[in-house]
Amino acid sequence: MRSKVPLRTILSASLLLLLIAGTISAGCIGRLPGETGSSLRANTTGDLRAYFLDVGQGDSSVILVKDKVILIDAGETEYGDRVVSDLEKLGVTRIDLLVATHPHSDHIGGMQKVLARFPVGKVLDSGIPSSSSLYEHFLETIDERNIPYSVAERGQKIDLGPSLGILVLSSPEEQSGDDINTNSIVLRITYGSVNLLYAADATTAAEDVMERAGYPLDAQILKVGHHGSSDASSAAFLNRVNTEVAVISLGRDNEYGHPHKETLERLKTAGPLVLRTDQDGTILVRSDGKTCSVVTETAGGDIWSRSGTGTATPETTVPPVSPLATGMPAPSAPFTLPVTMPAIPSGIPVPSLTFPSLQIGNASSVYISAVRFDAPGDDTKNLNGEWVRLANRGDSPVLLTSWTLADRSSAEPYRFPAFLLLPGSSVAVYTGSGEMNDTSLYMGRTEPLWGNGGDLATLKDGSGNIIDSRSEAGSS
Repeated sequence: MRSKVPLRTILSASLLLLLIAGTISAGCIGRLPGETGSSLRANTTGDLRAYFLDVGQGDSSVILVKDKVILIDAGETEYGDRVVSDLEKLGVTRIDLLVATHPHSDHIGGMQKVLARFPVGKVLDSGIPSSSSLYEHFLETIDERNIPYSVAERGQKIDLGPSLGILVLSSPEEQSGDDINTNSIVLRITYGSVNLLYAADATTAAEDVMERAGYPLDAQILKVGHHGSSDASSAAFLNRVNTEVAVISLGRDNEYGHPHKETLERLKTAGPLVLRTDQDGTILVRSDGKTCSVVTETAGGDIWSRSGTGTATPETTVPPVSPLATGMPAPSAPFTLPVTMPAIPSGIPVPSLTFPSLQIGNASSVYISAVRFDAPGDDTKNLNGEWVRLANRGDSPVLLTSWTLADRSSAEPYRFPAFLLLPGSSVAVYTGSGEMNDTSLYMGRTEPLWGNGGDLATLKDGSGNIIDSRSEAGSS
């Protein structure tokens, strides 16, 4: 079993009770939005500002967190000056991480202007072979300036400070075919309990690989892949990401017809707020690590203010995640405990530990909100294409310790670790392996579980009481 469980999730029964009591008394868990969705209100403040720049039919995104600056792509060559100007307006004097997702001109064309204006701490590149003179000049400039350079590999974590998590989701070490778009760098950036997923020009082929890999894909903010092209943003991928806000970077009346009708329909079905740089101009997402607000240039907001204030468009509220589930507190609300966490020797097989049934929270508020028994493609090669999603529609957290999830045969039920499901939040249980996080759990199986022709998922608490059951067609 490859699943890695955060140490703060693997606790003895008595220590776990103390931790939960300490968490609630410290105010880390409050009343959150119910299952009706995100609340919309005035703009929020916070240290993270993520800009999706209006660079026509191209891509360029800037993430500022305290004193750190990340630039992902720089648009076409003719937009290089605009990217530089936008960065200057934001007070940027140095770029800590410069990401070139792939060597197409609409993503790296403006890089020379950026490199000429700002010192760069490190470059993350796709490493995709290309005969493009633009790309060759880009690499030559990096070499001439002795800028630290690395090629992205799936699973790689980039350190830019303790408050920011950067995970490479694609491309894999062995690239998927020869298509440049398919092998684009895809990043998931985490700040507290808020996640942003930058899909570059990744196609559905890349999405399928990412789904199978087992890494967390959920994100409140999604930079939609390939400018809204129909060859990206599959229904399965959007379901897995489960995003609140989808941003499409594209040019007005572009020759490619982006965004394609099929993509817009899939996004409509998935339900996020959809924003487009061709209609909304530059888009700013601001977050304090718990909530995030969205401000658009065309709405009249002062998005270039270094304080990030201005007239806000709808704000999406993201439920704070319990430190028990993530192992990391939100930066704006330090997590303090009345106890000291004991050291766990490295040789102990932590995932094999089991827990007694502990009744914390109202179990009746937990239900199976969605299932997918038939994974896309070959089930045996896409174990994480099968999943069951649980949600908590109550107003208090529920501890899932020793709860079980089983198929119709009930032969090999999955037993939950010490996972705290917060009110208004959900968690997906995937059949295969992966790294446990605040919205994803993994059974660690090596073969499919759910029957494609129809099955029944049954959820029981630690005492064996049936909490809910659901077939592919709905609750039973």
